[in-house]
Amino acid sequence: MSAGLPALLWLEGKHLRAELNFWLWAAGTDLDETRDVVERIYLVYLVVIAGVAITSCWLWLLGLVTGAAQAADSVTATLTHELAQLLAGTVLVLPVFAAMSWSVRAAWRAPWTPTPPDAAWLAQLNISTCVWSAVELAKRVLGRLLLFGCGGYLVAAYATAAAEHAVSVSACLPYAAALGLTGVAAYALSWTVGIIQLHLGHRRRLPLTLAALAASGVLLVLSMLAMPACQRVAAALLAENLVYVGVAGAGCFVAILLAMIAAHMITPAALTREASVDASLYAVRRMAVYNPKAYRALMKSRRRSLKAPRLHMPRAQGQLIILARSSVSVLRHYETLPALVATGVLVVPAGVMLLSGALAETSAALGMLGGATGARVLGAASWILLAINSTDAPRALARVFIADEQNRFMRDHLPVSTPALFVLDVLPGLAIVVFSSTIVGACMGALGVPAGEAIDCTLRMLALDIAFACIGSLDVAEQSSKRLRLSCESATAIIAIVIAVISALMADGDTLPAFWIGAAAAAAMAAVQLR
Repeated sequence: MSAGLPALLWLEGKHLRAELNFWLWAAGTDLDETRDVVERIYLVYLVVIAGVAITSCWLWLLGLVTGAAQAADSVTATLTHELAQLLAGTVLVLPVFAAMSWSVRAAWRAPWTPTPPDAAWLAQLNISTCVWSAVELAKRVLGRLLLFGCGGYLVAAYATAAAEHAVSVSACLPYAAALGLTGVAAYALSWTVGIIQLHLGHRRRLPLTLAALAASGVLLVLSMLAMPACQRVAAALLAENLVYVGVAGAGCFVAILLAMIAAHMITPAALTREASVDASLYAVRRMAVYNPKAYRALMKSRRRSLKAPRLHMPRAQGQLIILARSSVSVLRHYETLPALVATGVLVVPAGVMLLSGALAETSAALGMLGGATGARVLGAASWILLAINSTDAPRALARVFIADEQNRFMRDHLPVSTPALFVLDVLPGLAIVVFSSTIVGACMGALGVPAGEAIDCTLRMLALDIAFACIGSLDVAEQSSKRLRLSCESATAIIAIVIAVISALMADGDTLPAFWIGAAAAAAMAAVQLR
């Protein structure tokens, strides 16, 4: 069982040192160059600064959570307490959703991919694959334990402060430990699914993925039915009951034991097949710091080169050929489909709610967030951060257009103008986003929202979808150095501010024209930048 463990630990130490050296290089130093006193003092300075920053951020988060749980009157205190109890019980279901997501991903891709140098070196030694799996699992389990544990501690602190009790380590630690151990158990179960996928090989991963999806659906239904039990478990953990912590620890142990038993099915040949085939990408990993877009493009290009072509060009004539080609390109690059769907069902509806000031009246009535003006400013800023950092929606919508414009050989032979090419290339992705937004509008109507308001909200979302598509075209103009160009991020912020300001000036509360004015401004901006 422990065959090759010292060699594996030595290798992990080398990897840890290289990883640490990588981030120190980004900070301006290097472990291999700390030879004099000044460089060592600078290294200690970086360690102290990092420790102080992490501690300060944690204390700030803890203070923010406990401060949000405090209430001025008894009615608000009662409502906050009930909300905190509901939140504490709901968060206990998060490991179930994490297990579903991790299991489906592990059924399609291996839980870990050894590098070619590691696979070649360890193949010459008497290394037990079970020990290797245990070492790799231990590294990832520690991160999940820290993530779920810290999140559980914050939830417990909020619930404890809402109950008007003193926030202490003894009061919050049982809940945090139970949530952390449950998260570890969820990851260990997904690791077992990944080991089975390694054993079966790539040809049988589709049935395994379908089985994981079916099991996830059953698990989702059971978790919904178990919500009242989760509420009782959360109340017991917040009351410092350690029985459920022991149950979570036992479940974690069983899950890890299952992963170790399944690891006996792995053979060195299976691990070698999973090793990355392009080791040259590890030589350019530092590019992830100073040029992350280029590094992500290299990784996507490598994964794309391993895929077989899907679908075929349909027969078409004239400009419909370009539309057919863009449709096939959108469907073939299915990795961008989740970003398009998330844009239609999450980013755009959130933009309609936050930019139109739907929360302003509620905020003014409750005296929160600085009243109506503060709610509008905070809502617009929050949505700008969401739109820029979450899905990169504009570039995902205009991906085919950007690729066509950058391919100068093909672009010079296309008998269409730039606006026509933009419309034909963007239409398939825009159709997916618009369809997703329409589904959201239909769901609003099914949930009891008046038909007029649902249609009005759908039209707002349509305007924002068009604005996103126009903003995405600016990525082509951004490549040019002839004059000052706007980036997609800057254009997103400008359009959001325009919509929020016009919505605030609408006296009758009808903010639909504001969104279409924003869409027209985005189209004009794209036309000026691309000329």
